Parts: sequence; structure tokens; C-alpha cells
Amino acid sequence: MSRALAFVLPDPEHSALARTALVIGYLAAALGWWPAGRRARGTREEASAPWWRLGAFLLFLLAMSKAFNLRAQCETLLRMLAQKTGWYEQRQSAQFILAIVLPALAGLLALALVLTRARQFVRTQPLVLPGWFLLLLYLACRQTQEWKPALSWLTSVYYYQWRLILEVAGIGLVILAACRTSKTPRIVQR
Repeated sequence: MSRALAFVLPDPEHSALARTALVIGYLAAALGWWPAGRRARGTREEASAPWWRLGAFLLFLLAMSKAFNLRAQCETLLRMLAQKTGWYEQRQSAQFILAIVLPALAGLLALALVLTRARQFVRTQPLVLPGWFLLLLYLACRQTQEWKPALSWLTSVYYYQWRLILEVAGIGLVILAACRTSKTPRIVQR
């Protein structure tokens, strides 16, 4: 790698400052999405209010997961369970299911929601889809690294160098999407 690309961003898993900044970003996004749902009521986009609230709830869960390192806690719990029940040596299949199959199913479910129930919401809020796509891509790649055979692929695409950018860009886009709702004109009730 050239010297120009040698700059390494902090790793949120080992940097308290980076983790704190991401938690604050997720909380800011959640706090932006909740009022956006309230602002959507009484406007021509009233049907989008539940999507704003669902997004706020999911962003809050991401903030709590990042703040309390819940992924590592779950990993430790599953490792202890595997050791106690005797299937630790055959954990590759369980890792594949948790790291590859589960994120793929979650992605398909999210795609189905976007194509059906949330279609109008995504059309009226152009920053929502790219923001959530980046966040889900980050989460899928992050979860994929739990399956050991995927580590070589992630290393080959320099995942550890750009994963923070992916997460920060996703957070930024969902915050901007919420900020744009304040410019939505309200319908006057007579």
C-alpha cells in the first residue's frame, strides 16, 4: 500500500473516542428521526410517520449496541454456550448461519419492506435509502467477519481501513434525511 493510503482511521472496537463519537451520532440520528415522525403528521406525508418512528427505534438500538458493545457480549455468550454444550469444535456452521445467513435474510426482509410497504416513504425521502443501505452494509460486513473464512476476503478489500467511513456516512445520511423533514410544509386543518 502506498504512503498516501497508509493513514488508518481509529478502530471503534478498540478506540473509546471513536466508539463514543459513533454512539453520539446514532443518538443524534434517533433524536432526529423521532420528531420527524411527529412532524410528518398533518402533512401530505402522514403515512411516513410510522417509518420515522421505526427508524428512530432502530437507531437507538444501534446506539445501545455500540455503547455497551453488545456484539462482543453476545459473541462471548455464544462461545461459552458452545464450549459448555460441546459443539465448540464444530462452530463453523453456526458462525456461517449467524454471520452470513442471518444478515442475508435481514437484508432481504429490508428489501421487501422497501419495495412494498415503505415504497412511498423512500421515494419522498431520497436520503433515507442510501443512509440505511450504508448502515446495513456496514452491519453485514461487520457480522461477516465473525465467519473465519470471510476474514481473508474482508482483509483483501481493506475492510478495516474503510469500515468507519461506511458507518459514519450512513449515520450522516440518516441525520440529513431527518433534517430535511423540517422543510415539509404542513397542511392547514380547517
